[in-house]
Amino acid sequence: MPKLFKAPFYTEEQIEELEEKDMNFPFSSKYMRYDSRKRQYIPTEALLLKHGIDLSIFLQTTMQDTPTEIANELEYISDQVYSYIFQNSGSFMDTLKFIVAKGIKYGMSPFRFRTTFEEILWKQARYYINNDDLSKSSGVDVEQKQWLNKGVLVNENRNIDPRVKVMLMDLGLSWVGSYDKQFCGLVQKQDW
Repeated sequence: MPKLFKAPFYTEEQIEELEEKDMNFPFSSKYMRYDSRKRQYIPTEALLLKHGIDLSIFLQTTMQDTPTEIANELEYISDQVYSYIFQNSGSFMDTLKFIVAKGIKYGMSPFRFRTTFEEILWKQARYYINNDDLSKSSGVDVEQKQWLNKGVLVNENRNIDPRVKVMLMDLGLSWVGSYDKQFCGLVQKQDW
């Protein structure tokens, strides 16, 4: 079994002091942690609180505001974004996760990419809390005045914030083409 990558943790002071070339991507911070097992970024409760989103108040309505349940919801929010990326791209999931982890986009620095992805995660969290999760139930399309089934909701990705969809497109993460050949050797290095 290959050894899991251990992402470094940088404090806010270190992030301000370090030059980007000295940073190791991916990395964890106060606002976003990197899960080496799942190979994806997961928002922290501190990130949501920074933007006025209190997940514990949301979970109190279900009487499940335990630290474990909060961690599960944060992971679920991350899973929503990564699932959308995979569904709307022509690349393998490992390739897409590598691009996000390393912050690869032509014309954009890895740190700026990571900051944009952090913004994607908190905006998706706000959308998730304000709209509850449409993928967990079927409902009514108010505009069309008809019932919707889960298949319609999943196919239309109504559980993803429309602004998040645009941001993911700007990052090149919802492109129908494939990055697989371009990053094949880098993905196999397992240093992410």
